[in-house]
Amino acid sequence: MKLLYRYEIDYKTVDNDTSIVLKTYPVLRETEYSYWICPPIIGYQNEYNTIRKRISKTAINTFAFDTKEKAKSHFIRRTSRRIDWYDYWKEECEKGLKIIEQL
Repeated sequence: MKLLYRYEIDYKTVDNDTSIVLKTYPVLRETEYSYWICPPIIGYQNEYNTIRKRISKTAINTFAFDTKEKAKSHFIRRTSRRIDWYDYWKEECEKGLKIIEQL
């Protein structure tokens, strides 16, 4: 059975520290251009889950990948981009606080 891979952050909780989790998704169907998987849905765990997710074989940014190396590369790219956005919004919020203090 073919699997697709996706790395995700398992955020810190009271019991556990932050870690990285490699999630695997079995391929339900494969076509020339895509894979079809059935990702778990929070609050709806059921063996008859009919939600399907299409994963393009040629997309640079997609939900899951056919190799762990591609999944790792995408995780790094995705997380770096997220950090950039947080830095941007942090600066904007700090500017907003300075402006409101002058009013």
